[in-house]
Amino acid sequence: MTARFEGKVALISGAASGIGRAAAIRFAQEGARVFCADLNFAGARNVATEIGGNASAVHVDVADYASNQAMVAHVREHAGQLDIAFLNAGFYGAAEGLGTVDEAFFDRVVAINLKGTFNGIKAVEPVIAQGGAVVVTASAAGVIGHPANPAYSAAKHGIVGLVKSCVDAFAARGARINALCPGGVETPLIGAADVAMINPQDLPRVALRGMGSAQHVAEVALWLASPAAGFITGQAQLLDAALLSTFAPVMLPVGP
Repeated sequence: MTARFEGKVALISGAASGIGRAAAIRFAQEGARVFCADLNFAGARNVATEIGGNASAVHVDVADYASNQAMVAHVREHAGQLDIAFLNAGFYGAAEGLGTVDEAFFDRVVAINLKGTFNGIKAVEPVIAQGGAVVVTASAAGVIGHPANPAYSAAKHGIVGLVKSCVDAFAARGARINALCPGGVETPLIGAADVAMINPQDLPRVALRGMGSAQHVAEVALWLASPAAGFITGQAQLLDAALLSTFAPVMLPVGP
């Protein structure tokens, strides 16, 4: 493996499991000093311990702006800089269509996903390094509708719009911001176990509409944060094994 991020400081939220854990491990493997942030501080600390000496844990409640500010201040106090922020924390919840989504559930989904992303962006923007990068986890459900969970889809659509609308602010600091829009990914969110990282060259190729792994998504996050993606900003990067490109809508009856 290379050392693309030697001398860089990376902050990953939602790092206790799934995509965030995979990204934290991979950024560290490629030389970054990593801060693993999560509401589940014990989980974040476990990931930092798994990584070793160039990683540490920090608590954050992404739905609270002051907590995001404290997270970023912690990184700056202990590392002196912030080069990369992967704002990945999110929440799906249990929903089976609009009829199961009440106001409290909608508010929670939006608070964690959309407001949480806004809070993270606001906290990192004033301090992100020249040449730095912010990557935000949205979803394929932020590009098309998701009838099973309208609250989640609405929040993820909002994240895509937020990222596109923040390009100028980050460009003024010489930094970039992009969104990831994964399709189906095997993570603890859907009951899958976290697994060890492998050499990226050995990741399985998912040719068409299959499930990806947390590391599949993490590798794209690393690429978007790297100088190799220096011409890319303000984008909603799909990674879904052509799910949307070959999407065949179910023909449902319309009208009464």
